[in-house]
Amino acid sequence: MIMAGLNASNENHEAEAQELRRRVAHLEGLATERDRCELQLREKEAFNFALFNYNPVLTVVVDRDGRVVRSNKAKLQSGDRLPAIGDLMYRDYAAGHATDMHKELMECIAANKSKSYPEMRYGKKILAITITPFPHGAIITSQDITERKLAENDRIRLIAELRRALDEVETLRGFLPICAHCKKIRDDKGYWNNIEDYISRHSFADFSHTLCPDCVKMFYPEIWEAKVRKAGG
Repeated sequence: MIMAGLNASNENHEAEAQELRRRVAHLEGLATERDRCELQLREKEAFNFALFNYNPVLTVVVDRDGRVVRSNKAKLQSGDRLPAIGDLMYRDYAAGHATDMHKELMECIAANKSKSYPEMRYGKKILAITITPFPHGAIITSQDITERKLAENDRIRLIAELRRALDEVETLRGFLPICAHCKKIRDDKGYWNNIEDYISRHSFADFSHTLCPDCVKMFYPEIWEAKVRKAGG
């Protein structure tokens, strides 16, 4: 009986030891998984910070009250006046927009919806602004597109000038009714115009008046003879 009781007790102790070893192995596995998750989280945070800080686009982060939390490296190195931590965005800082951008910002945060402003005038600048909300506030990016917009306007103006020039050149194509005697040209309204006036209005040509040799000989014979004698002498 005594031996049977000892064997049963040993079996119980062994079972308890096995259960303890199982629990320890489980806890060790949980600790390893926790460490792995913490490492992944740290790596993700480091990646996100690098993505934010070294993004070439000027970026400001605000909290849910619209107060500045941080600015990225591009913003810090832009040469612009910088927002102070805690500034109310678009009130204490960058309040010169024609649109109430603080109201727009708070509406984006409240609705949790992004919004873009592709051509927002700010003083002499033209900015492309995007507001992107996230659970703790919003990320605001801005790009100065002033030079690009000026170049685009110059291109549009040049195209318009070329089209006008093409239209003017087009009017000189085809048959022009011209007087066989005085050489005046009849326009599409039925008026007769001096050839110089007509061509000047319908092209980029300018006129400078002179005399051809035949006309000098016919109308100014003394000048013609003087030229002939000079050439022969």
